[in-house]
Amino acid sequence: MTTQRSPLARLVRGLAAMVLLSLVVTGARPTLASPSSDGPLAATFQAHGGLDRWQAQRSFSYVLEGFPLSPQVAKRNRSTVDLRNRYNRIEGDGFVVGWDGEQAWADPGPDAVGLPPRFFALGSFYFIGMPFVFGDDGVVLQEKGYGTFDGKTYRVIDVRYAGETGHSSEDQYTLFIDPETNRLALINHSVTEIGIERVTWVFDEWQQVNGFIVPARMTFHQGWNPENPGDGATFTITDVTFDAIAPDRAIYAQPD
Repeated sequence: MTTQRSPLARLVRGLAAMVLLSLVVTGARPTLASPSSDGPLAATFQAHGGLDRWQAQRSFSYVLEGFPLSPQVAKRNRSTVDLRNRYNRIEGDGFVVGWDGEQAWADPGPDAVGLPPRFFALGSFYFIGMPFVFGDDGVVLQEKGYGTFDGKTYRVIDVRYAGETGHSSEDQYTLFIDPETNRLALINHSVTEIGIERVTWVFDEWQQVNGFIVPARMTFHQGWNPENPGDGATFTITDVTFDAIAPDRAIYAQPD
């Protein structure tokens, strides 16, 4: 028995999966003292709760639903991230995926989620951890003036990566910052590894948790169409928690 999906759903699923091939390890390992903390994103880090406070946290957990990758991972699932090392454990209906800093695994098997486990384990956090992931070591920021999206004007910041930073240091992000709130509004970026020119992620809603402003709802758009972005694939982030104590490292270990 097969399940029919709309052309948009198939396109979004395919593109979003390819996006992860390039950016899941773009950010370098975080450092406690990054030059970005007093650079072009200083006001944005502060508007979202403060980069120093974020880097003082060790555990970040959230429930994700609708992430447009595969029918299995789009179901409700919980991530538990060690923010210092970026280890992640994702538990969903009928599967568990983990990343221990060196290897990824999936239970009950490598095809449990319909995606390579490493891509899934690292991919969603990079978006949900924005803007704070842009405080990682190796991130290069530059003011680019102003730009418009869907009729509104934003501050624009260019993000690039120092050589040999992460998995794909040639990636480039364009950040659109709300000048009234200093919050991140959307990102548009290249996917150099698989040749897609641009894709767009819009932060539709934010939520406040422990003094941090983190995503509550996001929408993925194919390409870059700032005048008429149209419909996209929307997903939600709920049940967010932080802790200054690191998760038990054993939860990231591959099961026998």
